[in-house]
Amino acid sequence: MKTTSKETKTGIRTLQSFKAVFDKAAYGSSYEQVFDDFLTICIACLTRNPENGLSYYEDEYMRVIEPYKALGTLKYFPELFAELILYMEENKDNSQGNDLLGTFFEQELSHGRNGQFFTPFHVCQMMAEMVRGEETKSANVLDPSCGSGRMLLAFAKESKCMHSYYGIDIDPRCVKITAINLFLNSLRGEVICADALARNDFRFGYKISIFPLGIFKIEKEASSIWLSQQAQFQEMKLQLPSEERKTEEKPLPPSQLQLF
Repeated sequence: MKTTSKETKTGIRTLQSFKAVFDKAAYGSSYEQVFDDFLTICIACLTRNPENGLSYYEDEYMRVIEPYKALGTLKYFPELFAELILYMEENKDNSQGNDLLGTFFEQELSHGRNGQFFTPFHVCQMMAEMVRGEETKSANVLDPSCGSGRMLLAFAKESKCMHSYYGIDIDPRCVKITAINLFLNSLRGEVICADALARNDFRFGYKISIFPLGIFKIEKEASSIWLSQQAQFQEMKLQLPSEERKTEEKPLPPSQLQLF
């Protein structure tokens, strides 16, 4: 069947080409490990020091790529990175979004009924439109279980203001995917790996910055999300009866977290 030039640019065609290159990069290695390493490589490549032209995470980058040198598959990672950039650029105005990494994660790394399945983009758009309301100024938008960041991307697509976007997820791969998705869609914000319902849980985080340009690692003391959580948990604790406040081990009542 003959295809038109418009059809050759669809997400399905580009997703297939991404998978074809990924299969070459993953030859002789664990699919899951290669995907996680690719995410780490992307973050390192997108966060370069203008003073020396190297990544801020050059040491980590060199450590991650070392096994692929021996396997002879390192040459496919730049091609894989190019596939990602091209897909996201060609699909930036697509009604289904441009979350290639999330879609690939669902289809290739999520295992059946026990896997992870993210909210479809058109549903994210509907929800974003329902909660957006009348925008008059910039705000902070939080998704406490962000997955690949689709809800944040959908909100940004529907929004007319320049907001800051914040995400929390317990899966380290999802945190990396969201950070990359926000950065490559020119959005600023922060993503942390944590249990959003646990007071002191913070594993690692990224700040997505426009100036300076990059995806920067942050500790919890520099995390706007973590600091806001601490303040809210403390406020919730103070609202308890005095006899319950004496025991730190007692769980706090369930509550929807809000950012700022």
